Amino acid sequence: MKHLLVSAICMAGLLFAMAGCHMHSHDSGHSYSHGGHSHGSDAQATGEPEPLSYTYWTKQSELFVEFPPLVVGKESRFAVHFSDMQTFKAIEEGYASVVLLDNTSEVIADNVDAPASPGIFRLSLTPTQSGTYDLSFSLNTPTTRDTIIIEGIEVYATLEDAKTANPPQPEGDEISYLKEQAWKADFAIEQVQRKSIHDVIRTSGEIQPVKGEDKVISAKSSGIVFFRNKNLQEGREVRSGEGLFTISSKGLVTANLEEKFRIAKVRVQRTKSDFERAERLLEQQIIGQKEFEKRKADFAVAEAEFETLTNSYSADGQSVSASMTGIVKNLMVSDGQFVEEGTPLIKLTNNRRLLLQAEVSQKYLPVLSTIETANFKTAYHDEVQSIEDYNGRLISYGKLIEQGQNFIPILFELDNVRNLIAGSFVELFLLTKPVTNTLVIPKSASMQDYGSDYVYVQTGGESFERRQVKLGIDDGTEVQVLSGLEEGEWIVTEGAYQIKMASMSSAIPAHGHSH
Repeated sequence: MKHLLVSAICMAGLLFAMAGCHMHSHDSGHSYSHGGHSHGSDAQATGEPEPLSYTYWTKQSELFVEFPPLVVGKESRFAVHFSDMQTFKAIEEGYASVVLLDNTSEVIADNVDAPASPGIFRLSLTPTQSGTYDLSFSLNTPTTRDTIIIEGIEVYATLEDAKTANPPQPEGDEISYLKEQAWKADFAIEQVQRKSIHDVIRTSGEIQPVKGEDKVISAKSSGIVFFRNKNLQEGREVRSGEGLFTISSKGLVTANLEEKFRIAKVRVQRTKSDFERAERLLEQQIIGQKEFEKRKADFAVAEAEFETLTNSYSADGQSVSASMTGIVKNLMVSDGQFVEEGTPLIKLTNNRRLLLQAEVSQKYLPVLSTIETANFKTAYHDEVQSIEDYNGRLISYGKLIEQGQNFIPILFELDNVRNLIAGSFVELFLLTKPVTNTLVIPKSASMQDYGSDYVYVQTGGESFERRQVKLGIDDGTEVQVLSGLEEGEWIVTEGAYQIKMASMSSAIPAHGHSH
């Protein structure tokens, strides 16, 4: 299958009526022409000219069309494949048309209101006059309006002229991967572009909680600790105000909270009575102001002590609740354990702010000041992430190396917006000075065999080429290409393994595109 590169022309601002559909300008893209599914042997067997096929990408859709060369008086059937460039799936509804143009004037046209099968629109033209024309393909769906114009399409006077101009071609080395296969699988392509990529220091790091984000809850009285919830354990999430423990001093001789509560209640009743009596005696000038103030103070102290006990005391003992919403980081007591007043019971962390700490070799000290951001990969997330996704920022890097240490610490702070786990280790990519105007591709596009890196380049709608590449900087999400690719080429970024499997098949798959 031979591929002939043809120019893809974008006619900006082209508007004219066409079989009930208005033409419009299309996005810039690339078009490739190559032999169709028939291959050279099929064309020789049928005595037909080599079929034509074109592939064109816009921001909205990919057009892949196959058809026999146009001949005067002979019907040419078009297998028009439209894919959505956002999802790379088949266009399953909408209006499509083909128009033969002569200097932007319609010569003949055909249109259909729906695809014959998902992604494939069946159209046909029967030219009446030979010459060089343009072909316009339009797609109109509820979400997409796209028009692609292919210039320089020849209409031949006779079939023999078409055969002479388009002789059967030998099969090439391209890998065949049908649209129907791509539409059913996870598949994506991306255009090779020049842009910036940051130089990288690769290391490992640890996610840690932020100091001050932890809260320790202690016993407010002595007694025996009873768990309010038997499922209370480290790693469990608790809500602010949720009851965690009850501390009971019932039956204890020296630390009986129930006895203290009864005594405090009696004392507040007695001091209140003395204070109210003092108010009456003061009015009668039986006692002095000093005695009145003393009784008033005794009542205030007794009342405060009683309120303190009342707030934490119940018939079952003193209740201990969570002071914030968070995660149990450390459970410091056992169910049924005796504790003194002030004993730490539990440590909570809210896990909202985290630290990402890493250490690098001293040889990187001259470039540490150029670190702008970082990417990281956890064991429990599939994708490499940026600390910017977590509102992260570089806090500091070590200016002082402790005795006995050979590495320089680096510290980032970030919001825990995607369930990071404190204490987990990560693979870290520290991004330093940018390398500008270089070819960059997604890392997912790169494959490797026996130490060699390669990608799959889409040379046509259903044709792919394995291309060995030399890679440079790797920032965890993107990788620099030093050689093997050209700007503007389309590469497979998702589904490369399926294409690899297709390349290992000795048989050419059945195409099913009857023209």
